[in-house]
Amino acid sequence: MDDKEYFSHLYEIASHLNKEFSLHSALRKSLEKTVELLNLETGWIWLVQGDVRSVYLAASYNLPPALSNHPERLSGWCFCIKKYLSNDIEKASNISEILCTRLKDIKSGTMDLKFHATIPITANGQKVGLLNLLSKETQRLDEKQLSILNTISELIAIAIQRTRTQASYGRESQGNDHHIHEVIGRVISPRVKELQAGLNNLKSFAEKKDFSNALKSIKGSLSQVEELKHQLSLILDESADHQTEKVAEKDFHYPSLHLTARELEVLGLVKKGYTNRQIAENLFVSERTIKFHISSILSKLFANTRTEAVDIAVQRGLIGL
Repeated sequence: MDDKEYFSHLYEIASHLNKEFSLHSALRKSLEKTVELLNLETGWIWLVQGDVRSVYLAASYNLPPALSNHPERLSGWCFCIKKYLSNDIEKASNISEILCTRLKDIKSGTMDLKFHATIPITANGQKVGLLNLLSKETQRLDEKQLSILNTISELIAIAIQRTRTQASYGRESQGNDHHIHEVIGRVISPRVKELQAGLNNLKSFAEKKDFSNALKSIKGSLSQVEELKHQLSLILDESADHQTEKVAEKDFHYPSLHLTARELEVLGLVKKGYTNRQIAENLFVSERTIKFHISSILSKLFANTRTEAVDIAVQRGLIGL
């Protein structure tokens, strides 16, 4: 591949990193293009937690069944992470034949992966993450290929820093807390519609002079108002917490959309297989409040289901196995 083709691929990767709405999507697509560029098989990206003592899986592409069917194998420590966090990996490097402990001693579902390359991701001199690439062939990337990977690493670091800065301070065009507005749209608006439907029923019962059902409707509406008030209070409290988070301009901005202590508590019970009603009874709150917490958790973790949210939380080390 000549220089023109390399630069064309780099431009495409930079374009994906710049235009994608979510960090996860940007990392996933840039990872896919990187694997394609170097004719490899698969890869994944770890991002460093704010304490710089642990990492979580942020994106992956074409994982072998041994990993995709067993996501717990992608959590915890491994050879590369230990080397990286102990400052033994500072630039793109070839790793000797499958020192990757993720696949070691696994007899099936590995797609016969052998070669392993590791690329550190840094921003402003701070550890940001780690890019791992694997291939079926026994090979070593040459200096030009490693240089290309270092460039891709810098592009990824810039995209991560930009996205996290936006998460910390909010987009000006979308207000100071885009996430809170998103939760309001997904959680509060449906509650308002339920309240509106209850009031319409009340009106209908009143017109028919059906006072028994009208009284029941009033009680139901008052209960909905109290629940809505409680949910708004939770949102306002979380918004206030975000407003008080101050990060120096020169520092790397880690995600501010963290799970609250209550959300982690709820997620832990979801992992145990509890239903919303069981969680509500366990925490002495209403089932509607639990539904609100679940919606917020799904939004923050970019998960589509409760099971997916638990998997992501386990992979990131937010809750135990």
